[in-house]
Amino acid sequence: MRYIASLIVLFIPFSLFAQDTTSNSVFMGLKPNYGFILPHTSSIQKFKSNRPYGLEFDYGWVLKKASDWRRCNCYSRAGFSASWVNFGNPEVLGSAFNLAMFAEPYLNFGSNFWLSMRMGVGPSYTTKVYDEETNPENLFFSNHFSFIIHLDVMLNFRLTDHWNGKVFGKYNHISNGGVEQPNLGINFPTIGVGLDYVAEPGEFVEREPVPVQQEGIIPSAAVFGSMKNVVEGPDKVKKRTPGYGFLVKGRHMIAKINALNLGFEGYWDGEIKEKSEGEKEHRQFSLLVGHDLIFGRFIFSQYWGTYLYAPNYEKNFFQRYSLTYNLIGNLRFGVNLKAHAEVAQNFSVHLAYDLR
Repeated sequence: MRYIASLIVLFIPFSLFAQDTTSNSVFMGLKPNYGFILPHTSSIQKFKSNRPYGLEFDYGWVLKKASDWRRCNCYSRAGFSASWVNFGNPEVLGSAFNLAMFAEPYLNFGSNFWLSMRMGVGPSYTTKVYDEETNPENLFFSNHFSFIIHLDVMLNFRLTDHWNGKVFGKYNHISNGGVEQPNLGINFPTIGVGLDYVAEPGEFVEREPVPVQQEGIIPSAAVFGSMKNVVEGPDKVKKRTPGYGFLVKGRHMIAKINALNLGFEGYWDGEIKEKSEGEKEHRQFSLLVGHDLIFGRFIFSQYWGTYLYAPNYEKNFFQRYSLTYNLIGNLRFGVNLKAHAEVAQNFSVHLAYDLR
């Protein structure tokens, strides 16, 4: 629940930001979709024939004012989506109910056909979870509350002044971020068609690109913390164990919405310390390289990490994904997910400060 509250903190300023632009135009959409499960380990290969299907409802704003253009040299949409997905195996996997906030830049505009890309994140409730006795095959989820992250690519087309159609593909990931085990997480691409209703349609104005204002290296420092449940003893008592770390990095803008970054990370893994009763080294130090996608007050970062020192980790590499929001001045707040390949390692709360 602590992590759900953290996402709500993100929702509040996002909602206020969106309310300032409702005069642009409110839109609503409905999108059925259908896909398949990507089994990333042998223990879940049996589910590769399952076919997830679901329905998604969107509510948001078409952002096309000059102030919206200046944020990313693009027009875009932003809002919330509520979705339901059935994993095609009701006895073991059940279904999920998701609520996500999203940002959707347009890759082109001004015609009856346009491409857009959507990034979304939010809480997820799964109806079936792992149980050693009653549901031992479900290694995807270990508790009902998880998180969904998705990336969509959409081909949109105008039907009438108020109605738009679309064809889209989605890549979805749901997991609890390693808070509790087992937690392999589920990866399921889907495809679908959709229909949008735009309350106040209007043309997009051709605008000149805004030059990048920040030059050189922009240094930043961040701290982050996570919480995991560690099972101890023959009675399998769960104990909540914290982990915490820091990240220092520099980013270099290469376009209005894109930056490259290089960073150094330290992490104190409370799970290793707790399970070994302090006998094993639980400190980790890593080098990270990555990319920042900057969309207004939001920064979506993707990192590739290499362990420089992690004696009790079998893996050599990891990925980290973060979504942060500019609260005030140079202070940013957000969440991030660390994963080894397709398996989520931990989910943490993130506080960062840009040093210039």
